[in-house]
Amino acid sequence: MLRRSLLSPLCRQIVRRALIATPAVPRVAVSRSIMHKSHFVRSYSEHSASSTFGNAIPDEVTNLTSQKYHNEADLYMDRLLDGLETLSEDFPDVIPDVELNHGVLTLEITGLGSYVINKQPPNKQIWLASPVSGPDRFDLYQNEWVSLRNGNKLNEVLSAEIKKVLPEVPVDL
Repeated sequence: MLRRSLLSPLCRQIVRRALIATPAVPRVAVSRSIMHKSHFVRSYSEHSASSTFGNAIPDEVTNLTSQKYHNEADLYMDRLLDGLETLSEDFPDVIPDVELNHGVLTLEITGLGSYVINKQPPNKQIWLASPVSGPDRFDLYQNEWVSLRNGNKLNEVLSAEIKKVLPEVPVDL
């Protein structure tokens, strides 16, 4: 009980720091960024959106409605919780704690550390804070949560990291 009461404020603090440290990305196209003495020169177009790296954001991502985002994100988080709880029940020494509260899933993995996976409704994203791969953001694209920065899928990232401590177990989240 004490662990959970300490974990919730910690999660909120991590999320707040991530929000403060992350600059807002304008929803306009950014052509190829050119580095010039630590400054980025960008040209903008009003017709499409791009990622922080100048990659075009698919229309499917930019046109996602809030209702569909919440439905898909909640469904994903519930399924993820079910899969992680099953692993936790089978391997309590490796995954001693999994909890989902108000769109924030916390996961403790022995030997790796604490994970925070949370909904980000303003951005229509799911964010991951991993002790192994670091922070990443995932957008709903072609019915999967995919990082537009590197193309990684959230399920695959989590499964691969869990396999590091459970190499003999089939992990498919």
